Amino acid sequence: MLSQENINKLHMNSIYRCEPVLSWLPSYKRDNPYWCKNWTFKVREYKGKYSMYDTYWSTGDDYPVELTDENFDKFEYLFDLDDVRYINSYENWLEYPDEDKWRVALDSGGMSYPKYVVRRDAKKVKERVVERMQRDIEYLKSDLSQKERLLAGIIDGSIDYNFY
Repeated sequence: MLSQENINKLHMNSIYRCEPVLSWLPSYKRDNPYWCKNWTFKVREYKGKYSMYDTYWSTGDDYPVELTDENFDKFEYLFDLDDVRYINSYENWLEYPDEDKWRVALDSGGMSYPKYVVRRDAKKVKERVVERMQRDIEYLKSDLSQKERLLAGIIDGSIDYNFY
């Protein structure tokens, strides 16, 4: 049973994380606890009971975990979905402060294809943006230098232009 005190702590539009608990799984899933499971959850209430539904399934979880006072603290609150935005690029996500970002499995892509999430009002760290741009410039310089060498080789005949 979940006490009113713990019910009051719930964030209904949020994502929670929990380490795998094998006893919560059917026996055939215990050898691979991440099979069709992210161990990130959303809370749902039904008929006065609160359960955690794994985010792997958009349609619902076949094995939701009913919240009780005994298991309540196993779930770590991560963020409210209204307070975050998604970043499409891992490289861009890296430029945000660590305390303002999360890499989480939120659908059937699991951790193979995680979602990169940042706090809605988060600002990038200037030094990280500068470092990325410096790397990009060095890469472009290297690429340009290689192309200039290839062009010179094609012009002087030391490189077969049919390969380019």
